[in-house]
Amino acid sequence: MFTINHFRLTALARRTPSIRSYSKKPQVVRPTPSQNQSAEQDDGDFRPPWVYSASHILTYTLIPTAILYCVFLADWGEREHVFSPVRRWTMKYKESFLSLSPDEASLIEESQPPSTTELPVTREIQAEGRPS
Repeated sequence: MFTINHFRLTALARRTPSIRSYSKKPQVVRPTPSQNQSAEQDDGDFRPPWVYSASHILTYTLIPTAILYCVFLADWGEREHVFSPVRRWTMKYKESFLSLSPDEASLIEESQPPSTTELPVTREIQAEGRPS
């Protein structure tokens, strides 16, 4: 039915590859906007080069900042929303980080001397607190 001629396949494989004509042409180097261009080569872009780098920096800082704001700080109302689990986890973590453990609280109570001195209450202070 279908036969493969091995001699013809090896002859095609031994043949030298042809060189493409478009690979011989020199590559055209296009100047980037940050390179100084003469007035004759002006392509109409009036922006200075620092605008491009500032645009990239702002892109990589403002987008994550906006996402973090929307997830953790924006007011989405009192009802349950998609960011509620993340906010609950953050609040638990923040409370555990900012609160004292029972051992630490007992150490603070032991280190503070008991305050037995009370401020004297004069008749003038008592008179100010009474309605007339």
